[in-house]
Amino acid sequence: MSGNYSITSFGQYWKDDNYNAGSNNSSAYGMSDSSTEASIFGGDTQAYASNPYENVFGTDVDYSSQYDSIIDSFHKQLDDIRAAQAEEEAQADDDNDGDDTTVGESDPETGTEPSDTEPSGDEPAGDEPAGDEPAGDEPAGDEPSGDKPAGDEPTGDEPAGDEPAGDEPAAYTDEELSLIYNTAQDILDATVRYESGLFGGTDEEAFIEALSNEKLTPELMQGVQAQLKAEGHDLFDLIRSETSGGTEDILEGYALAKLGGESKESGTKLESYGPYQDMDKSSVEYQNYIRKCVSLFKTAVNGAGTDEKVLAYVMSLPDDIRADVEAQYNEKYGKDTKFMDRGKKEVSGVLKDEYWS
Repeated sequence: MSGNYSITSFGQYWKDDNYNAGSNNSSAYGMSDSSTEASIFGGDTQAYASNPYENVFGTDVDYSSQYDSIIDSFHKQLDDIRAAQAEEEAQADDDNDGDDTTVGESDPETGTEPSDTEPSGDEPAGDEPAGDEPAGDEPAGDEPSGDKPAGDEPTGDEPAGDEPAGDEPAAYTDEELSLIYNTAQDILDATVRYESGLFGGTDEEAFIEALSNEKLTPELMQGVQAQLKAEGHDLFDLIRSETSGGTEDILEGYALAKLGGESKESGTKLESYGPYQDMDKSSVEYQNYIRKCVSLFKTAVNGAGTDEKVLAYVMSLPDDIRADVEAQYNEKYGKDTKFMDRGKKEVSGVLKDEYWS
């Protein structure tokens, strides 16, 4: 018997297609357990005359030939199915490869052009600008965009022209520039250039006179400090290195009143009176500043010791501002001792001569 099959495969085929034909025998295929390959395909066919399957292929036929045809057909169908599956898988792989088409090139399989979401040539894609047109926050032409200035127009905190920005000094008149320069030189003459220099002493009176000048406003004092730094010095360093005692207290009092800063001994932070000198005296800000100065004075003169530098700060304020501090102090705390008497009681020497002479 020829054909690509076996007894097992044929038996399965026979059972699947013919089992339900209606055998009432106990055997699944209507034959005894003693059946053999030889008895099935050859031998006495009359032995199965009572078998309900005996005429399944008709009578007087070559069963082996029929079996070959059936099994060959069966395997051919299987091969067709496998070939169809392989073809589908190959087609799916080709479709997946088509998704990896390089940007700017057509798909070699389909001939289609790149997707609209991918840039082609000079056309912009996404957030990229096209030509001279601005994209996002980038400026177009000379028009300003965002925080970037256009031309000479100021934006944000950047200065325009001679207007000050941040801590940069404002523009000064020729007279003010002369005062700034001369004051800086007077300070250097009184300290590092006095007689034999740093170790030769200090002209304390000239130093005090330079800082106590009423024309030297807080704004101009910033210019003096800038000039000193340009020549390698710092005003507070010069005061603390070149003077001591009451002279140091007076000089630091003037410097703190005009520039603001921190008291050397107590570490008290003190504010420049500059922002308040031209302020409406009835405003809340001005009144709060006066109240703060009253508190500073009271703290400086009370207790076991006296904070001379804070006391000198209050006494170095301009006459009109100090008068308001005095009036408020007397109203709150001057029942027994008035402002001027209370301060004078706490100091002596050059401090008393400077402020209570």
